[in-house]
Amino acid sequence: MVRGKNLRTLLLMVLCLALTGCGKKKDVAAGERLVLVQTVENGHGQNVTTYPGRTQASEEANVAFRVSGTLLHVTVKEGQRVRRGQVIARMDDRDYRVQLTAAEAEYTQVKAEAERVMALYADSVATANNYDKARYGLQQITQKLQHCRDQVDDCLLRAPFDGYVRTVLHESHETVAAGMPIVGLIADGQTEVVINIPTSENLRRSEFADFTAHFDVLPDEQFPLQLLSIARQANTNQLYEVRLGLKGNHPQITPGMSTLVQLTYRSEGENPIRVPLRAVMHDAAGPTTVFVYEKGHLRRTQVELGRAHGDGTVEVNSGLKSGDQIVVAGVNSLSDGEAVRPTGQPSKTNVGGLL
Repeated sequence: MVRGKNLRTLLLMVLCLALTGCGKKKDVAAGERLVLVQTVENGHGQNVTTYPGRTQASEEANVAFRVSGTLLHVTVKEGQRVRRGQVIARMDDRDYRVQLTAAEAEYTQVKAEAERVMALYADSVATANNYDKARYGLQQITQKLQHCRDQVDDCLLRAPFDGYVRTVLHESHETVAAGMPIVGLIADGQTEVVINIPTSENLRRSEFADFTAHFDVLPDEQFPLQLLSIARQANTNQLYEVRLGLKGNHPQITPGMSTLVQLTYRSEGENPIRVPLRAVMHDAAGPTTVFVYEKGHLRRTQVELGRAHGDGTVEVNSGLKSGDQIVVAGVNSLSDGEAVRPTGQPSKTNVGGLL
């Protein structure tokens, strides 16, 4: 009985192996490779590009004393609201007050002497030379006295605008030099969004139609923006800074937040076909091509490219038509005329097929 049972088991195993072998022969015979294809289409109306950005205050300042000395007291803390003209730090003004007292005494003396010489000159007793010396001496000591008064007043550091304290850079009893930042301030007012665009996009500035900001922390909201300025000179990365203002009052949007800015262009009629950059093959000594999928086989097709976009796509001026299916992955390992089988396409949210 045991021997018969073993025999049945052996027969079942042989049958399974035979079926598996048949399946493999069928796959090998097919000789088809799976490829990722995407259908290309003309765009209509407006086209959109997205750029990362950050928020910043419309005005910021690192406030510093105009004189050197010992920092006596910082009267504000980080995050505190301040008003224009409010004293935010004090410096020890002892030495400057001593200078002011000396200047006031000198001024009193010079003024008295100058007035006597001027009176004598009016009576034709003093010479014109003595008169000029007295007059210029009085002007000089007057300016010196005003300078000493300004130095004493400069020992008080005042807020230049309404806003908030961003950071306190020095503490009480530290010795600081003139011009050394003491407190960083953020002004009240419109919050700005800053993005950087490449030269190709900057050349299309006349086509800019609309800007919208999207924040991860506020996924259900869109924030319209207005164009404030575009830098006339590119930075070291060959990018142009674009400043955008938030329309309306949005207290939940604060400086330092990351955002994605959707830039919409004005366009008439159809937009050019756009394909993922990874679908394009560049031969050093040959034409630029893509693989078009047709009836189970690949056809290597020459294309003429246009402008590249920041979302990982490039415009195709000629070589493709709307409705063509192209391979968008692994193109360098394929060959013209190869039999393939298409697989799924990138989702609409995977712009450029980058993911």
